[in-house]
This record gives sequence, C-alpha cells and structure tokens, in this order.
Amino acid sequence: MIENDKIIQRTSKETLDEILRKFNIGAEEVIHLSNTEFLMPGLIDTHTHASQFPNAGIGMELTLLDWLKTYTFPTEAGLVENERAVEVYSRCVRSTLDAGTTTAVYFATIHKDSSVLLADICSKMGQRAFVGKVNMDRNSPENYCEVTKDSLEDTLTFVESVTQLGSELVRPIITPRFVPSCSRQLMTELGRLASERGLGVQTHLSENKPECEWVRALEPDCDNYTQVYLKCGLLGPTTILAHCVHLTEEEIKTLKEAGAGVAHCPNSNFSLKSGVCDVRRLQDAGVKVGLGTDVSGGFSPTILNAMRTAVTASNSLASDRPQYSPLGFSDVIYLATRGGASLLDMTASLGALEPGMLADIIRVDMDAQSNTRLFGSESCKDIVSKFVFLADDRNIRNVWVAGKLVKK
Repeated sequence: MIENDKIIQRTSKETLDEILRKFNIGAEEVIHLSNTEFLMPGLIDTHTHASQFPNAGIGMELTLLDWLKTYTFPTEAGLVENERAVEVYSRCVRSTLDAGTTTAVYFATIHKDSSVLLADICSKMGQRAFVGKVNMDRNSPENYCEVTKDSLEDTLTFVESVTQLGSELVRPIITPRFVPSCSRQLMTELGRLASERGLGVQTHLSENKPECEWVRALEPDCDNYTQVYLKCGLLGPTTILAHCVHLTEEEIKTLKEAGAGVAHCPNSNFSLKSGVCDVRRLQDAGVKVGLGTDVSGGFSPTILNAMRTAVTASNSLASDRPQYSPLGFSDVIYLATRGGASLLDMTASLGALEPGMLADIIRVDMDAQSNTRLFGSESCKDIVSKFVFLADDRNIRNVWVAGKLVKK
C-alpha cells in the first residue's frame, strides 16, 4: 500500500478487501502480480559518471590513467556545451531508470551550468539522485582544468543552484575527482564546504597501483592515500569512496572510524585491469559497502551487471583460499539495496519495502524474455537467483520512485 511517496502498509493478499474498505480504494487501483512477477526495492548505484555515458564499451584495452587521458577527459570537456549535455544526460538517466536504478550517485563534469542540467533532468525524469560538479585544479588537461578559486566559487554556485531547483529527489554532493587532480588547498576547502552545508562527498580511492604510487609522490607527508582525504576533512558518514581495491589495513581502519563507505565497482575494476576489491575483507572490518557501475570505466550502466560481476570477483578471490566465503546472490542484492542506502546514510528510508519507507520499487517479470522464463519447479530463492544472474532491463516491467511511476 502506497500513499504519496511512502509505503504505508504491507500485508497479505487475504486482507485486500479489508484494506480497500479501510482506505476507500477502488479495485481498479490495485496492481495484481502474476506468478512470474515480484516486487523488490529500487536499485542504488553509488558510483557512476553520467558524463561518460557516450564512452560505455569503448577503451577497455587500456588501464586507468591512459584511459582517462585518451577517452574520458576529452568526452567530459565536450559537455561544456549545454545542448550536448542535455542529450548525454537524458539518455543516461533514461537508461538507468529503465534498468531499475531508482537512486544514482552521479559525477558530472567541472562545468557548473551543465552539471545543474543533470540535476534538473534527474528531477524531471523522476530519478532520485546525488549530483556532483567535479573539481580538478592540477595534473589535468589544459582545456579541462580549473583555477582553485574558480573551482570553489563554481561549486558553491552549483550547490545553491541545485538547492534552488526545489526537488525532493535531487541533492548536490561534493565531488573532488581524486587526489592526483586536486590540490590540498582545494580538497580542504571542499571538506569545509561539505561540513558547513551538511553535504555528502564522493571521490575515488586506491583504484589501481600506479595511481597509488602517484599519490605517494604527490603527498609525501601522508602515510597513505586515505590519509590525504582525512587531513582535508573529506571523510565522514556520508563519504562515498569508489573502488578501494588496494587498501592497507590501516586505511581500512581509518574508513571504519570515519564511517565512510565504499562503492564497489567490479565491472570497472576488471575492465580497466585495476585489481579485485575484497568486499568480505571490508565488511568483516565493519566498513559499509554498496555497488557502483562506474560507467564508463565499467561498460554496463545497470546495477544488475554490477551484482553478478561482484559475485564473479568474489569467486575469483576464493579460488585459492579454501576458507574464504564468496558473495552469493543474496549478498549482492543487499549491496545493491540496503548497502547503497547505508552509504547515503538513508537506511531509515531506502533499500527495503517496509512501512514508512520511501516507495522506490521495481516490478520484476521473469516471463519477459526466454532467458528468464520459469519452468515451474523453481523455489522463491531460485527465482531471485535467476533474476540476479540472467535478467536485464526487459525484466524490469515497472519502476516507481517516491511512489510515482517512472517506467511504464
């Protein structure tokens, strides 16, 4: 039972007539599921680059730093043009909504105006989103680099512009790209802004080994990569750190103490040959973990791909470790829902279908394609497992965000 933007009651179908009378609901307003359908919480993508959507599936032969230089920075620089930005961002949001992503945490670009456009598009298309104007003031291409003062001023303008949209779905998020492209001064001021405005933070951490070595050379007074963010005041309960493939035990301890979370992006880690993030290690240490697609480092914009690739990544770690417990289908559903909500500090309102929670819901139909069509002998667990490993956007029949139907 949904009223306005929330789930107000969950009960068995035997009480349907009673519910209709109690809330004065007409029978025509009831959605009846077939025996091949089920509802589940909307999927949460905790790390993706809307600006890189045109590059999905391109450049997978490269590693991170070469890929950034060859494909990513030129594409992002082109989104200074609002007309191009509208095309890219509209297609990105439509694609992710159709695949069941009800909440997305987006990197835009360094351009404040087109970044506000992304926030506006998310709001108008009905996707819950955290949108960040990217900050970069060093070690960046000449045509895609900011002056520190301008970066900070534009970020403040961006934050105020997104707030003025008045959308209950979309919030700004502070977005220093990563340590190599951000000066200590810039990161410190961004940390202060996040604290003053009560904003979340998103960035990258320890994605591949050459990046980690570069950070050590750039910031010699820090014991490790994570400590740079700590010293700049960027770590907290609403900080999302993408990748975290090569963390030391000390860094993991720092994340746990700060309450920061990790966006696990297995497709990207495989595609850019960055390494394998050990999710169990992070969870065992008490670190929050969600899933990210990391388009276009990851070639797929759907969290379904992230779920199944996370299982593959975990299985690869278990191959020579007999006592290791790899992730299963239920674990990655948790990461894609409750795990994502924990990174956003929204577990009270997102990631489950319980009374009082926001009505972000997807309707799954296993009969939508031959790959997932059931044989009749499957248990409920079997059906959900098949959904994780075989389904795609065709199986996402309907999507609701805050109780509003956004995919028919």
